[in-house]
Amino acid sequence: MVALDGPASSGKSSVGAAAAAELGYRFCDTGLLYRAVTWLALRRGMGEDDPAGLVRLVGEVELLPDEVGRLAHVAIDGEDATAEVRGPEVDGAVSAISRVPELRAALLERQRRLVDGGRIIMAGRDIGTVVLPDADLKLFLDASAEERARRRAEERGLDPGGPEAADILAELRRRDKLDSTRPVAPLRAAPDAVHLRTDGNAFPTTVGLVVDAIAERESDVAADVAAAQQPAATQQPAAAPTEGRPRAGVRHRRRPIEPTPIAAHLNPVIVIGSFVMRVLARFFTRVNIEGDLAAIPPTGGVLIAANHASNADPVLIGAFLNQRLGRPLNWLGKREVFEWPVLSWLARHGGVHPVDRGAADVEAFRSAMRILEAGHVLAVFPEGTRSPDGRLQVAKDGVAVLALRSGALVVPIGVGGSDKLWPKGRRIPRFVPSVTVRIGEPFRLAEALAAADPVAAADRRRAKEAGTELIMRRIAALLPERQQGAYGDAPAG
Repeated sequence: MVALDGPASSGKSSVGAAAAAELGYRFCDTGLLYRAVTWLALRRGMGEDDPAGLVRLVGEVELLPDEVGRLAHVAIDGEDATAEVRGPEVDGAVSAISRVPELRAALLERQRRLVDGGRIIMAGRDIGTVVLPDADLKLFLDASAEERARRRAEERGLDPGGPEAADILAELRRRDKLDSTRPVAPLRAAPDAVHLRTDGNAFPTTVGLVVDAIAERESDVAADVAAAQQPAATQQPAAAPTEGRPRAGVRHRRRPIEPTPIAAHLNPVIVIGSFVMRVLARFFTRVNIEGDLAAIPPTGGVLIAANHASNADPVLIGAFLNQRLGRPLNWLGKREVFEWPVLSWLARHGGVHPVDRGAADVEAFRSAMRILEAGHVLAVFPEGTRSPDGRLQVAKDGVAVLALRSGALVVPIGVGGSDKLWPKGRRIPRFVPSVTVRIGEPFRLAEALAAADPVAAADRRRAKEAGTELIMRRIAALLPERQQGAYGDAPAG
């Protein structure tokens, strides 16, 4: 998610749209929403002194995609009004209208919903500071008022040295002052934004600066995900850059799959599928569910972290907990599942989200964060793959990264005996007397780390490693001694 901010006529819309087209991103010009409301308000004789009336106008405005999916057009009453809302009359009134707090609040959630699925450049004046404060990259595109006035005059076919161009300069300065001094969401660069000054730049040069900044950030995110996916015990120091070496994360082995919908409620696919899997599981064994299920809240982000000793684990956890929790679990599943038509349909409707196990899958990481930040349940196996002997393996740091970045409630689960029910390498389960799914006490990782190891909690790298260790110790405490493996030699944190 890229936040692209800047003052009026800084080129956010045109540059952002061109960069999105080059990178295969979606693009949204949020300023069109405020312009459309302003245009409607002018037509109906309304002003900033009627906040309730302005809020009612929001429902009449619709953003439309162009031929390549960029949200760069606006419709009012079903008619494309993009040209009208970009007119000079709206230029003079939009700053005053857009500073109305009630209007900004009404448009805030609407703007945030547009980023679902990621891979989007969102342009505006408060994207990095208010709308998307957790954006993966924040850019602030700027130029002097004189440069911006010259560009706008050229767009309108005016003499840059003439009186109409002078009027444009005066209007831009007035808008800059209004935008930067308004009490609600004033125009300013976010503290962590990359500042791009574009005076004297040709348009392709500025587009190139934005594309390069996004590609570099993609590389950094991919490196973080790759590190999180690698077992802590085998992590190596990053090698020095080599001339001509492709940047990590910019090239992918396969084209990313479109993100699947978040499972937010128990739909028929999940209800029926869970029932069938419970029946099959009970044919082979008795499933004991232990622990305080009532401690898991009915709303809010929940990260379930469990050991992975068998192919039966997703069934023993998901099929039995979906029903008892009254809310569905979302899972990350291998992308190969989505290459078969029937299985793909079931996965997309069953809360399964694709992950490329052979690469640093940034999209899967973003999908996981999207699930947790939207307040739903995500189940993960921190070990990354099944244990060959039922014992806990050294886990990857991805679970700690998710828990720390999302702030979600972590629920440790220990599945005891599933390795005997369905050992790795066996084609079908065998009959065993029972297996146990033991649910641990929910906790917030940041709070638990701060209490257990304040020094590690304050350091990003150490927090990931210590957080993974803490989560795995708590899982180990829920397992029989024979399955505690790498985490059975010390007490849980």
